[in-house]
Amino acid sequence: MLLDCGAQGLQLSVRHTAELEAQEEAGFELGEHADPASYYGELPYLWQLYCGPGIPPLAFPRVASAPDWRWLEESLRALLGAWWEQLPAQIGEEDATGFNVVSRGAGESALATLSVLCSEAEGLMLLVDDGKVPGGTPDAVMESRGWQDRVMGWWLRDFHDLGAEGADAAARMAVEEFRVRGVPTPKDLGVEEVRCEEGGLLVLPGLAIGT
Repeated sequence: MLLDCGAQGLQLSVRHTAELEAQEEAGFELGEHADPASYYGELPYLWQLYCGPGIPPLAFPRVASAPDWRWLEESLRALLGAWWEQLPAQIGEEDATGFNVVSRGAGESALATLSVLCSEAEGLMLLVDDGKVPGGTPDAVMESRGWQDRVMGWWLRDFHDLGAEGADAAARMAVEEFRVRGVPTPKDLGVEEVRCEEGGLLVLPGLAIGT
């Protein structure tokens, strides 16, 4: 059964599983899209959480790794915007979802880990590990880049006060941090520790970063 919301409002339908999965997988194909906003905006879904009874699918469709920083920023904006809007209805107030982004390129990079978190209580939040910079990046420099607080060698920034605009700001800030720390391209990034504190299997098919 599929509950969908479109131009005509809510619609409940009964679909054959194989047919629905094939249709959704086709929605992830790039096709003729030249603009990342239109591509990510038309994806069937950006994230899914499987918990409770039932068996999750063995494989999931997903977007390709972002070809450039503009595509990665739009991927993050779409995903974080969906989280900000949808998470309150999906998980408990105190629970959070998140993932870590790490540098996997062959070149030198000062990026150890950038962690992305979202919860109903705290909203969107970024944390970056500053441990690969000898002595740590000076406070004034990090604050000029928008970071708020140093926590045990990590820098934190929350976007709770920005509401729906927090997704745009968080996506832009994450990409800027990747670049300033010397990551050559989005393909030099990897994602780890995709998690939901409530439990279950969290998948991010709309995130344009390789595993």
